[in-house]
Amino acid sequence: MKLKMFPAVFAAGLLVAAMGCNKPEQMSEGATPDNGPTAVSTQEIPGTSNPNDITPMTANAYIDNVTIGHAMAVDGTIPAGKTGDDFAPGQTVYLAMKVNDAPANAKVKVLWYGPGDAKIAEEEKNVNVGDKYMTFEAKDTKGWAKGDYRAEIWVGDENANTQHFNITDASKAGK
Repeated sequence: MKLKMFPAVFAAGLLVAAMGCNKPEQMSEGATPDNGPTAVSTQEIPGTSNPNDITPMTANAYIDNVTIGHAMAVDGTIPAGKTGDDFAPGQTVYLAMKVNDAPANAKVKVLWYGPGDAKIAEEEKNVNVGDKYMTFEAKDTKGWAKGDYRAEIWVGDENANTQHFNITDASKAGK
């Protein structure tokens, strides 16, 4: 007798399991999909329940093709021949990255550091629905001393990428 009930119990279990596997488009009213990190922290967030505590692999998946250069194209990329990491004081430093794998509303922060690891600027933006690229720029570099600089790209609590560049003599800039 117990053997005869097994198929019915098994089928009922499968039905319950299948009903619990909602796809995002089947979510109940008022539910929201996982939109990724809603804040950026430059320090590790302990625990795993905080939506801003993401893994390094996830952060690197959200940000791709990070490029630094001397000009920005209309589509948000650095045009061919305009990449480079040597800038004269006063030149705008452009930073572009592909973000089409990042969820909408995910926050991305760029921290700009100068010689001696001095933080000189920061900017934070949200990834918008449909964005393919995100751009940042350091416009006011007139007062920047010659030396080594870096731009750190943060998503959630992870450093997703770092770009190094130099402020140098005008004769060496543009390369």
